[in-house]
Amino acid sequence: MYLIVCDGDLFPYIKIGKTVNLYNRLANIKTGCPHHISHAFVIGSKYEEEVIGLEGVLHKLLPKSHKGEWYVGNSEFFHALEAILHKVNSGFSYDEIADLQDVVTGPEFEILLHHHDFEYRKVRFPLKKSDCVMRVSRNWL
Repeated sequence: MYLIVCDGDLFPYIKIGKTVNLYNRLANIKTGCPHHISHAFVIGSKYEEEVIGLEGVLHKLLPKSHKGEWYVGNSEFFHALEAILHKVNSGFSYDEIADLQDVVTGPEFEILLHHHDFEYRKVRFPLKKSDCVMRVSRNWL
């Protein structure tokens, strides 16, 4: 899973999604985005279904998106993102799960029920086509 940050006029724009090839994904976004890509982050897990669930949780719990999977990177967004990512790894309380059961449903709900060991990493630029993303990145959170 990735978070790609593009410079905006007032705030950065953040794209959240999944890919098996970050190099190609960045190239595709560069082609269609009028803004400079300033940062990229990856979130990894041993289990693909966890990453799929986490992406769904983020799309449901983060402040309203700008357009599709693009978000305005204001302070509200970054505070919410950090809080969600910390909670996902440390675990949600029963009360928090109960409060979210109408918002987070289906396979994403499973993410709330367990502690996880997601790796949050910042990608170093320039990224080469042959680079292993997890090797050319550093811990982020």
